[in-house]
Amino acid sequence: MTLSLIVAFSSALSTIGYVLLAILCLMFMVVVHELGHYIAGKALGFKINEFAIGFGPALFKKTNKKNGEVFSLRAVPLGGFCMFEGEEDDEDKKSSHPRAFNELAPWKRLIVLFSGAFSNFLSSIILITILFTFYGQILPTVHNISPESQIYEQDALKECDVILKVNGDIVNILTQDDIDRNMAKLKGDSGTLTVLRNGKRIKTTIQRSTVYERDQDNNIVLDENGAPKTKFAYGFTVGVANTKLNFFHAFGRAFSYSFFLVYKILFLLGQLITGKLSFAASAGGPVTVIKAMSNAGRSGFGSLLFVVCIISANLAVMNLLPLPALDGSKMVFTTIEWVRGKPINRKIENVIHLVGFVLLIAVAIFADVIQFIS
Repeated sequence: MTLSLIVAFSSALSTIGYVLLAILCLMFMVVVHELGHYIAGKALGFKINEFAIGFGPALFKKTNKKNGEVFSLRAVPLGGFCMFEGEEDDEDKKSSHPRAFNELAPWKRLIVLFSGAFSNFLSSIILITILFTFYGQILPTVHNISPESQIYEQDALKECDVILKVNGDIVNILTQDDIDRNMAKLKGDSGTLTVLRNGKRIKTTIQRSTVYERDQDNNIVLDENGAPKTKFAYGFTVGVANTKLNFFHAFGRAFSYSFFLVYKILFLLGQLITGKLSFAASAGGPVTVIKAMSNAGRSGFGSLLFVVCIISANLAVMNLLPLPALDGSKMVFTTIEWVRGKPINRKIENVIHLVGFVLLIAVAIFADVIQFIS
């Protein structure tokens, strides 16, 4: 009984530790986002009142005596904010400060609003570079080359070659569908592959030929008369491998992979909107995100880093959507003001953002509840 209690207590401490690690990772991404707003705001001359990590009551506050900016650490570690002077003001309550948020040019405000998502995207590139350098990128690899194929005869490919490009297009994969989609680009009788072999990038031309059909164990498939079945194909199969890249190669591929993640997020969002993807199966709030990162942490730092990269890209995309309370919506209102030469009624805009914020919180809670029930 004593041993079982010790094991249970140890397991509980471990779980708490991974949850805290996940919360720290989430806070890191939020701080990066708000830091983007802060840096852009400072560079463009906006007056900033407070930079906060977390929400709720302040646990710690420090005021910069030179400019009056407040740095605070707050009780609820699930967010943060960069508060600009006069950002939430309307016609009845308007800041008189010349560097208040709504007093400066619309193009400056657009840059500040965009900078949060841009910082998340930039951090995603940096983190992906670290991931690919020290833990590797999951990429297709060459397996089971048919001895009768031209690929084998010409020594165009070797077992375990890592496929980097197909017909000049960079290969990035997240699901099995991505592998199929990339390999489907080899449509003609010949194609080009860029492969990584013993640390060197090699571009090779491959050709279709008549080869034996083989089963999953690479055994030749026979017809009803006992004769080998043949087909016209390239004559190799594809697996996957986690491949470490040198820093410069990793940095270069991090850009394409970040844009690939943005594409995947928008694609899945489109499926969610059209009903092709179940809300219950795919959506989740902060609790679900923390759980996913906690589980990834158990699998190792590389897995956790991979999940953080995906969530960072996700934050960048989601914050630019034109949904009330998000940066994308505020950019829409600012653009309209720029075109019209005057803003939409600030009271109406503030109400829209407030209602949107409440709805977003409600949707996040609902998504977590659905995940819990599921």
